[in-house]
Amino acid sequence: MRHAALRDQAGYRSPLPVREKDPTVPAAPAEPSLGVQGYQQVLEMMRGWTPVDWDSVFDGLDTIFGDEVSHHAVGTLRSRQFGGTASGHDDPAELAQRFRAAITQLVHRGRRDEAERKHPDITGLFERARALQSERLPADPRQALGFLRRLGEVTLELADRLEKAGSVTGLVETSVVIGC
Repeated sequence: MRHAALRDQAGYRSPLPVREKDPTVPAAPAEPSLGVQGYQQVLEMMRGWTPVDWDSVFDGLDTIFGDEVSHHAVGTLRSRQFGGTASGHDDPAELAQRFRAAITQLVHRGRRDEAERKHPDITGLFERARALQSERLPADPRQALGFLRRLGEVTLELADRLEKAGSVTGLVETSVVIGC
């Protein structure tokens, strides 16, 4: 059996062979890879997902770095003191969670765009970010500040590097200077 609906480069119809179904080859119906329960779990996770609020991430960066960092999302910089809780923020655990969510989104975006293949230096930054994400927030306020500064530094470095690599746009407007 031949089908003559396709045309070759010259515009002439070119017949293509059509394969008849072979009854000796078993054909199993398609099975969903995750199953019904798996897809329901994925749907529930998607319903609970909230996007990263970059303004609050940059507010948190201003809180822990003070005047050491500047960016376009917050506007004028305000000097804040950090001691257990920060003005305008619930607590250090919330700041850590904001940075972790931002890092997760940035790493996923970079991996999706294969940024580490195009820019091998990003691989070390991804590894450093993942290692920091797995650490717990220290109970001591001074150690917690140090940990939050490391998380914030990785967040800024990822945003800046991925913006230069073309994976994200509009996060970091000016160069970032951090003096820890």
